[in-house]
Amino acid sequence: MAKIIPFQGTCYNKALFEDLSALFAPPYDVVSPEERDRYVRGNPHNIFRLELPSIGDCNGETGDKYRCAASLLKKWQEEKVLLRHDQPSIYPYDIEFEIDGQGFIRRGFICLVRTDDWSKGSILPHERTFEKVTEDRLRLRMATRAQFSQIFMLYRHQGKLAQALGPGEPEALFTAKDDKGCIHRLYRVSDPERLDLVSQCLADSPLYIADGHHRYTTAIRYRQEMDRLYGPDPEASYNYTMVYLVDVKDPGMVVLPTHRLVSIPEGMSCDNVIERLSPLFHLEELEVSTHSRGEWQARFFKKSLSESCSNGITLFFGSIKRAFMLCPRQVAKDLLLEAVRYEELANLDVVVLEELVFKKALGIEPDRLEAGKDIIFTADSQGAIQSLKPDQMLFFMHPTQVEQVLDVADAGLSMPHKSTYFYPKILTGMVLNIEE
Repeated sequence: MAKIIPFQGTCYNKALFEDLSALFAPPYDVVSPEERDRYVRGNPHNIFRLELPSIGDCNGETGDKYRCAASLLKKWQEEKVLLRHDQPSIYPYDIEFEIDGQGFIRRGFICLVRTDDWSKGSILPHERTFEKVTEDRLRLRMATRAQFSQIFMLYRHQGKLAQALGPGEPEALFTAKDDKGCIHRLYRVSDPERLDLVSQCLADSPLYIADGHHRYTTAIRYRQEMDRLYGPDPEASYNYTMVYLVDVKDPGMVVLPTHRLVSIPEGMSCDNVIERLSPLFHLEELEVSTHSRGEWQARFFKKSLSESCSNGITLFFGSIKRAFMLCPRQVAKDLLLEAVRYEELANLDVVVLEELVFKKALGIEPDRLEAGKDIIFTADSQGAIQSLKPDQMLFFMHPTQVEQVLDVADAGLSMPHKSTYFYPKILTGMVLNIEE
């Protein structure tokens, strides 16, 4: 199964910086080019100069942004901007955050995991990956021989592992606040006995990817490319990739819903949509209060989670200010199970949406919806209502349960795109993995 090892991490030299938060950044795939540039303007040593390099960062010294990142990395090491730890370690990483006024702390740790092929079953995905997305990340890792961010993975609860990690370290290496107000704290554990115990606890368990499917696919391709160039070497550092691990039972494990703003198909009206949905769903109209949207949302979320309406989805029409609870009829449930074949998928409301609402009722092919144009994904329910246009429908989804993610992965299946939104996102740049 999964092989976990400590590593000699590289971190920013905090003695050189007053504002550590300005050095770190969100995951590269959740920011726009403009946001990337804003982070870099905030501090010239921001991690995005390495994670999302630009030729301009090297003042024309190289015509390749990946070599530019490698040059900057070497320079920052020589200037002691980045310091490598002298002992193999794991790095406990806690995030303190709030949702709707309620406080949480998610506790995880950063280490290296052996990059096994998917077929070995030691690392289990729940989403599909696309070749073109990995090419950029592969070229960056080949040029720098480094990782600046982690893959977010989960493991089934291990009581002994919690004991091995023990209480929080006396002093954090770094404390930083992100743009959403979440507090990130990184610690370090280098005691050999504790490190061995952590590795042993996960030796017989698979790991589950939460965020970072394309990063892991990149890691596999990187290992294969290094084997081709230099010959297979099981002991080489390139066989491992940096991950952030969290217990699925951790009290701070939060998955937010990802709602969908979808363009009404051309030639259809709201009445046409309702008419097409009726054979497959019981449609219950919900009272919409334009003066208290938050209260209304709380009501329909509670109702849609009731036993009488499993897999319920709420549909809101902006043009006519009407909302409906869609509860699948038995005939729809039968059609769904016949289409997807597995209960693990049929139990997901995102699958209900794609298979029954989009394909069966409205004749929409989900894969042909252009993100940002035909369909917009958002975790912000209030913002979704406010931005809803007359020619759009808003589908309110429920958060996918963590156990559902694991069940799908165990079955070797894939969820639809944007089925999960693990919150908060981990910061890029807290600790780096630079190969020897």
